[in-house]
Amino acid sequence: MSSEFSAEQIEISADPEALYALSLDERFGDGAPLLPPTDERVAALLDATTQDASTVLGVLPPKKGVLTIELAAINAAMAGVTPQAFGHVLAALEAVIVPEFNAFALTTTTSSVFPMLIVNGPRRDDLGIDYRAGCLGGAAGRGSMTIGRAVSLCLRNVGGQRAGETSRTVFGQPARFGLCFGEWEERSPWPSLAERRGFSSDQDVVSVHGGKGTFPMADVNNDDPRDLIQMIAKSIAFPLNNWYLEPTGENGQLVLCLNPMWAERFGDAFENCESFQEYLWSHAFQPIELWPQANQEILRTKDRVDAKGRVYLTNRPDQLVPVVCGGLGSLHAVALTSFVESEMQSMAVNAAATVQER
Repeated sequence: MSSEFSAEQIEISADPEALYALSLDERFGDGAPLLPPTDERVAALLDATTQDASTVLGVLPPKKGVLTIELAAINAAMAGVTPQAFGHVLAALEAVIVPEFNAFALTTTTSSVFPMLIVNGPRRDDLGIDYRAGCLGGAAGRGSMTIGRAVSLCLRNVGGQRAGETSRTVFGQPARFGLCFGEWEERSPWPSLAERRGFSSDQDVVSVHGGKGTFPMADVNNDDPRDLIQMIAKSIAFPLNNWYLEPTGENGQLVLCLNPMWAERFGDAFENCESFQEYLWSHAFQPIELWPQANQEILRTKDRVDAKGRVYLTNRPDQLVPVVCGGLGSLHAVALTSFVESEMQSMAVNAAATVQER
């Protein structure tokens, strides 16, 4: 079996501590224990795809490492990905490599930004993709915890991303360990994120968002859904948002995670997602007077101030992307704020591989 692989192989003690210690010493780990990427584990992942192990998916920044299916499988094996979920890892990596995602900037910037994975499709439950209570951390679904981690490990070990070295990130964020969650499609009043991006409801799809972190919001004071949307809009348009650093508001997306109870309220008020986005966007601005005088001059120079003295967060409503997920506590929303220099990408999981896995 080992002769089928091209990657360098090492022999270590069967003691789990041995691999963990080696991963820290050689810096191919992320600080948490790893599963040994044995021939058997790697082969099982490769058997779950119709592509040859030597197939090149693309080049991962920042060091332009050549990513093959085999290298993706090795890192996925260390993360604990099951063969059934390996196609999701490959789809996510393919999305990261798309030029418009701007992975080089994401992996080298001073920002905390990192690929955040949003999963749609019929196999969310089978794979352990978290989309209900605790879906952004703590729900402990195997798919969520391992798919996101596998992508992170590929960026580290193939792309060469290292905080303080190739990556200038000041703080980083917990999602750099890997963040993967699903949409609670059944509780959404609108078509799913994947459907809105051109896929069918029976496809397994991974969307990759360059998110700076999780920005929590809470409310128990607003009964009118439109009033609540106004407050969300003002909250996401906070004055030190990255969008106000940019020359325009043309690029990037903000993912707004809505709990199902709020989504139901918004669905009653807005029959389609586009009208919800339009209303949210129409209030996602701040008055120019909010900024100090020197900042005001900069924003005016960038032509970010309209005739009524409003500074809109983004140029278009479609840049504010709602996703329904989370528990049934009707108090909370979370914004996955944007790095701005990145465009969300979505990839369908290879259908042929999915059939083979089943």
